[in-house]
Amino acid sequence: MRFLDAKNLEEYLTPKEAVKAVKEAFLMYYKGEISQPQRQVLTIKGNWWGIMPSFTAFSVAVKIVNVINDNPKRGLPSVQGVVALFSPDTGELISIMDGTVLTAIRTASASVLSTEIAYGNKINTLGIIGAGMEAYYHAKIAQGYLSVSRILVSARKSHIELAKKINADAVDLEKLLKESDVVYATTSSKTPVVIGNLMKNDFHVSSIGAHTPDSREIDDETIRKSKTFIVDSLEAVSKEAGDYIQPKSSGLLDDKKVLEIGKILAEGIKVERPSIFKTVGISAQDNITAYYAYKLSQTSSR
Repeated sequence: MRFLDAKNLEEYLTPKEAVKAVKEAFLMYYKGEISQPQRQVLTIKGNWWGIMPSFTAFSVAVKIVNVINDNPKRGLPSVQGVVALFSPDTGELISIMDGTVLTAIRTASASVLSTEIAYGNKINTLGIIGAGMEAYYHAKIAQGYLSVSRILVSARKSHIELAKKINADAVDLEKLLKESDVVYATTSSKTPVVIGNLMKNDFHVSSIGAHTPDSREIDDETIRKSKTFIVDSLEAVSKEAGDYIQPKSSGLLDDKKVLEIGKILAEGIKVERPSIFKTVGISAQDNITAYYAYKLSQTSSR
């Protein structure tokens, strides 16, 4: 049994390997080659917890993950988790991994993959809203996989520190939205931080926060301006994402192309912009990314 900590995961899951892993995960999910029962969602002491199982012909994974809103005050990442990887043939536990970093890497890689298929690999200005672990890994994966000329960072606090760490410019939210071609929203906000009236006419947005029906990262005007609304899983966002549930119920998505990212990849569909990618995270991503990390660790130790 292998234990893979944060350092191991960063070593094995390079931006290229991580994006490759989530791409395979979305394709397998769309083709029905991976089974993932609906995740069990719990509220413990006012915080969100999720238990996420999935299995393929070659891997069984279970992730326990949570979002502890007060953790930043404690100097801890808001997202905590662990991933257990099993053999479907013998039932053996083959690896335990740092679920916090694995989640950050696979989530950032999904945003970067959505950018590649919707906008391309060359980005003039990338805006990152938020300054936590997800914001850091979004910058890290984007800089390692895409060609990014400039990064802008905005958050309620700590974005100046993050900007120095990733060689970006710390700016206010209005400047970020007005100047960015691609925007990654990585916040714990329950009210919109992506404001359509401030956005360019051509953009791509990836929103990874607001994973409850009553919370939003993207406002209605941004959705009105968009032509394509991409999701990781229609089943998942229809149950969990306010950014999908609310505009869907009000009719804002009626004239949009609403597509799962796996379908776009499998069928080679050209994405019309402006575009939005809404992800709540699915077990398939954890399973395949964990399996990649495990196999790469085996190769490395030989």
